[in-house]
Amino acid sequence: MIDFIDKTSEQNGTPINRENLMAMQGFIANNTVFNADGSITETNGKGEVLTTVFNDDGSITERFVGEKTITKTTTFNSDGSITEVISWVGQ
Repeated sequence: MIDFIDKTSEQNGTPINRENLMAMQGFIANNTVFNADGSITETNGKGEVLTTVFNDDGSITERFVGEKTITKTTTFNSDGSITEVISWVGQ
């Protein structure tokens, strides 16, 4: 994101890569395993792994390991709201 006051700054955009765009839409080879412990492991055609764990406290933790490691924890609150916390590691 570019933040500028005088609107004279320019920034080159990121070229659209068709393969990545299609993958974002779900068009990528994928292997899904439903594990004995109740978790789900998905490995895509690039070797990136998404693991989904249903925690004892009712929350859900999703961990994506690719170029970066991204973790999202979803908590269902007693007031009916949902809280999502996302963290990442890597460049």
